[in-house]
Amino acid sequence: MNGSQEKKTGMSAKELKDLREELWIILPFFVISLYVFLGSFRYKLYARMVPLIIGAATALLCGMRLWHIIFPRSKIGQFKEAGLAGEFDTIKGEIEEETLKGHYAEETKVITFREEKKAFIALIGSFVAFLLFGYLIAIVFVTVGVSYYYGYRKKVQILISTVTMYIIVYVILYRLLGSPEDFGCC
Repeated sequence: MNGSQEKKTGMSAKELKDLREELWIILPFFVISLYVFLGSFRYKLYARMVPLIIGAATALLCGMRLWHIIFPRSKIGQFKEAGLAGEFDTIKGEIEEETLKGHYAEETKVITFREEKKAFIALIGSFVAFLLFGYLIAIVFVTVGVSYYYGYRKKVQILISTVTMYIIVYVILYRLLGSPEDFGCC
């Protein structure tokens, strides 16, 4: 079965398993983006443009990746090359690999499903904080919380980042864009 599956898809069993594990990330994003896209139609024209565009773009990209997960032989949603620049980078990497072969043993860190899950939990926590407290207050909680969540404990740099993000959010959202001063649901 394993050999026939590899023949059909051109991928190893580990690559197929990694693709299947991506469903835990891609599927929720796809469903949420469809909800945002379809939900934007109940607003007036100018109010719906941002959620409409973001929802459509995210649904399109997630849908393409979902298509590749379901049909691994397809080129749609493969996201391997970054256009012509990506091809040149790949060729350059192959040349360097051949040149350095046997001289250095490079260790590359592979992003595991556990690390993806950890990032997804941080993202959900950020959304909840913004929902409960609003942008101005939640930006402090999110910046400090995510820093500590990932083990970054340099207090001066966290303070600088927090103050900078607070100023950026305040200036962009409340002064330039004139957002309502909604402080969340609490």
